[in-house]
Amino acid sequence: MGKVTNELIDHDYDGIQEYDNDLPGWWKTLFLITIIVSVIYVPYYHLFGDLQDAEYQKEMGTYVEASAGRSAFSSYSSPWASDGEITPALRAEMDKILDAPFDEQLMRAMAKADSDQLAKLKAAFPDVIAAYGEGASTAPEPAPVEKEEPVAAAPVTEMAALTDEASLAAGKKIWDTQCFTCHLNDGGGSIGPNMTDNYWIHGGDMASIVNLIKVGVPTKGMIPWEATLTPDQIMQVSSYIKVKLVGTTPAVAKAPQGELDEG
Repeated sequence: MGKVTNELIDHDYDGIQEYDNDLPGWWKTLFLITIIVSVIYVPYYHLFGDLQDAEYQKEMGTYVEASAGRSAFSSYSSPWASDGEITPALRAEMDKILDAPFDEQLMRAMAKADSDQLAKLKAAFPDVIAAYGEGASTAPEPAPVEKEEPVAAAPVTEMAALTDEASLAAGKKIWDTQCFTCHLNDGGGSIGPNMTDNYWIHGGDMASIVNLIKVGVPTKGMIPWEATLTPDQIMQVSSYIKVKLVGTTPAVAKAPQGELDEG
């Protein structure tokens, strides 16, 4: 005698009874198919195959086979992105796109950052900060450009510093918002050199200071400021350095760099 179906179960709840209905055959078949598919799917996609991250890298053309080593418990690691950080491969690619090496672009950003932004940049890129702090760039030296040769192009004409209070106050404002990043507010030096002593890498006369601020030294981390500051502003901040900073005593003075200027 076959199994009896569609008969009332000897059970009720608040007067409600239910039939002992058997599951349809098509439903059982689909359930069995899903079990079979899972046996194939799990090993292929989660143990030995590519997950979405690797598939995406392949479609975008950024997949690197050498970095594809993985096991059952580790996923593909792209050389282009690692937990939101900029990897060396992506940094090199950015150098091709930008008008300057990535490290130089970073220093430009630092020069214009406020204190909170500056702290975040220093925490995110300690290697670049350390390299510039030692007076060396981790980026390749750019091709020679005439305006980026401050030593050779330094003017020889005499130039006097501004001494009126309005100009010096304007120069201090520029220093406190732009130059403090690398030289500190009191001029003692951090990434950049100490600006309170009489030792100068590119000359300590007024004309040399103005020219240096204009064209910068990108290979050492100092950007050209002539595109950001007006000629009057460059003159004001140069005067502030010469009149107000040189000869003062900073809280922590960086060791002298360059040649002694006894003028």
